[in-house]
Amino acid sequence: MKLLIPILLILIVGCSSQTSESETFDLPGLEFEHTMEISESEDLLLGSITNLLVDSDGDMILVDGTQRYVYAVSSNGDFIQQIGGRGSGPGEYEFPGPMALSGDNKLHLFDFSSRTMITYAKENGRWDYHSDFAANFNEYGFFSLFFPVANDEYFVVTNAMQIDSEGGTVVRKIDNSGNVVQDSVYTYPQNERFTVMQDGMPRMSMTIPNIHRQGRFNVDYEGNQYFGWTDSLTIFRQKPGESNFNPVVNITVNNLPFTDAAGDTLLSRYETILSDNNQARKELISSFPDTKPVYSDYKIDDEGRIWVQMFNEEEDTEWFVFSDEGEPLHQLSLPDRNRLSTVRHGNIYTIENTEEGLPIVNIYSIAS
Repeated sequence: MKLLIPILLILIVGCSSQTSESETFDLPGLEFEHTMEISESEDLLLGSITNLLVDSDGDMILVDGTQRYVYAVSSNGDFIQQIGGRGSGPGEYEFPGPMALSGDNKLHLFDFSSRTMITYAKENGRWDYHSDFAANFNEYGFFSLFFPVANDEYFVVTNAMQIDSEGGTVVRKIDNSGNVVQDSVYTYPQNERFTVMQDGMPRMSMTIPNIHRQGRFNVDYEGNQYFGWTDSLTIFRQKPGESNFNPVVNITVNNLPFTDAAGDTLLSRYETILSDNNQARKELISSFPDTKPVYSDYKIDDEGRIWVQMFNEEEDTEWFVFSDEGEPLHQLSLPDRNRLSTVRHGNIYTIENTEEGLPIVNIYSIAS
């Protein structure tokens, strides 16, 4: 199940960008070593790995999105258990969606099928069903992203309801019964999108992360909230007790232009909708941006460092690392097909799909 590989990857890549004071900086490469590989075994039959969490003990939670199961694996790669199971009873789920760990190592999992938040508590190294509640989408809208916070409460990131004065995305706080504790904790305009019209009627509307401006909300292990738009390398933070979001990362980067050729490539993906009516292409309500995104996503590790996944058309493995005060520290490029999931306990945890289609968890130790 586990394989130790003593390979030291030392990546030293210079970066030429500008801070908000227009001072150029070069980032040293981050040194990290591949220490463990976790793949399918007799106990762990994996069709895919769609999510990976690491708790305060170093144990891992894996979601198999293909077979729709949740597994626990120890910090040394040993199989612990299947958490919950398929069904409609207490602690069971049909379509496990987003999940998160709270500070007390409780696992919170949202089941898309029953629209239920299920909580498992960890005792003696194993997770058992603890409680659940039904989400009230009629009150605060559908959410596909949530963060557990203190007092068994959650931030939920939802689309704005019709009752909201403006369209967009709203962060609300709910309790462990599904009731709204604080409405509109943070509100931001909807992501950029385009709409295809046909015969004067909307035929298709969508937002695409590697093309359109996207809002990214996050919460770290200390309860700090973060927000940023992917078209600029500025990430804001609101600390507990503060009323405003203030920039913590603020770097000036020259965006790549979004060209007509890029638009044609995008539209070619929807030939079944567009080819039968050339007018549909002309009636495309274009919110194509002038430039492409600067970054795709960001994560905050357990030391407060901010890991930013830079946008790259050919690869998605280039990252910048900033201190908890926004100071540029390192740049790194992960091996091909490695998708960074989380950084904790001095390790980088990635999910890889091999050329043969096999799902693998790779663990890299960060050099001190």
